[in-house]
Amino acid sequence: MILQVALDLTDIETAMSIAEKAARGGAHWLEVGTPLVKTEGMRAVELMKRRFPDRKIVADLKTMDTGALEVEIAARHGADVVSILAVADDKTIKDAVKVARRYGVRVMVDLIGVKDKVKRAKELEAMGVDYILVHTGIDEQLQGKSPLEDLEKVIKAVKIPVAVAGGLNLETIPKVIELGATIIIVGGAITKAQDPEKVTRQIIDLFWGEYMMTVRKAMKDITEHIEHVSESLKLEEVRGMVDAMIGANKIFIYGAGRSGLVGKAFGMRLMHLDFNVYIVGETITPAFGEGDLLIAISGSGETKTIVDAAEIAKQQGGKVVAITSYANSTLGKIADVVVTIPGRAKTDVPTDYIARQMLTEYKWTAPMGTLFEDSTMVFLDGIIALLMATFQKTEKDMKRKHATLE
Repeated sequence: MILQVALDLTDIETAMSIAEKAARGGAHWLEVGTPLVKTEGMRAVELMKRRFPDRKIVADLKTMDTGALEVEIAARHGADVVSILAVADDKTIKDAVKVARRYGVRVMVDLIGVKDKVKRAKELEAMGVDYILVHTGIDEQLQGKSPLEDLEKVIKAVKIPVAVAGGLNLETIPKVIELGATIIIVGGAITKAQDPEKVTRQIIDLFWGEYMMTVRKAMKDITEHIEHVSESLKLEEVRGMVDAMIGANKIFIYGAGRSGLVGKAFGMRLMHLDFNVYIVGETITPAFGEGDLLIAISGSGETKTIVDAAEIAKQQGGKVVAITSYANSTLGKIADVVVTIPGRAKTDVPTDYIARQMLTEYKWTAPMGTLFEDSTMVFLDGIIALLMATFQKTEKDMKRKHATLE
């Protein structure tokens, strides 16, 4: 969750003073409110960004027309996020999104005044906006209305982050957290408080209960998955890998991205165990030859550079061990030995790996390749434990080969 403080004031000095206190209290984003923009112009956005370069600055322009122009103006003055009205014409919003991408800023679209908020939220998501704001204005609040009435429906209708604003305070924020809002916008409860810093800290403290639940849930999801991987390991696959390693002249390890980092960690431990091991891509890596082994790590089994390396290894008369989630992948079909490390639950949609990569549709507590990479890391540590026992190596033995020039 993100706390955005709405500085709906008309005096820049007062706004800066309150922003100072809110920032000290832990506020993540600072909003140059519409009244402040109308009074001080883009100068307010520029001053706020200069004073708080470590905070996201939101320009609450509530743009209704010329979206491209107004987003560009705000971006040039330091805004990180610009607000557009959802009741604006679709072209206004699409133009705003297009320019925002060019300048590296985000677009938040405000649903204030929209009758069918769920329908419009879905349309906005399709247009590529970054955030949707469920907002009950001051005049609506005076009539007894609350953003909570529509918040849950909108959150369930879209996959992009949803912000909420409208009279929120220490009493109502817990409910907003429960409903799942990503960005919580607080105005008067902070700006009119006798001690803005204290109130900001109190709100952030409310967030931390949810933060810790998220951390613990992610860790639990990952460890449960690793336990599942451990139980599903096939003896013949692990044996094939270890036999290939023991018989190899040289061992080469190759992985891309995070898989590459996992491979490097494994390679370091193999070096500690006196294996003749190299990481593909390093400047001191020698030529691959007959009798050598490539350990190729790729969750999809389709990473082109990894597949190409496996093909070269086979052409040179060597062996390939593939560590992948997909035994029938291109890499899996090339390899002499495949160790299958499941990376995703069957409930994932879509089931095609490449489609998930492009659409970024993942189990939210373990983004992208996390489950595969974490599981592979633990599995390879298990292999190290096996090799230590096999060759009767102790931690003291391994420390003798640990780096001393760092």
